[in-house]
Amino acid sequence: MDGDAASIVTFLRARYDDEETSTRNLLYWAQQTILTLEEPKLLGTRIPGWHAWPDVERMCQDRLTDLDSKRAILDQYEDARRRSTPGGYDTIDYVEDALDTVVRHLAAPFAAHPDYQESWKP
Repeated sequence: MDGDAASIVTFLRARYDDEETSTRNLLYWAQQTILTLEEPKLLGTRIPGWHAWPDVERMCQDRLTDLDSKRAILDQYEDARRRSTPGGYDTIDYVEDALDTVVRHLAAPFAAHPDYQESWKP
């Protein structure tokens, strides 16, 4: 795995960890709010953004599933890079290039993050 690719994978794993922590915190508070509301009229059934509390739980679970999927892609990427041999077949080079592009696209949504590097743009 070249230096840029390894840096991107490390960067993405850190961002996914950050996202998971934020999502789990939101999920926790959504669940606590649901459990502690004795009189829903006091708070209402909706939070800012017009989402019902059960919708927030579902969105958080969806986000956690999305993060697991992205981590699985990174695991496959790292495994493929480990298995490839330098100077191997053209198809291996092509697959490596394709995988590098996938990882760059995974990092693109975090372009505004201070640790994101411009050289990572797809």
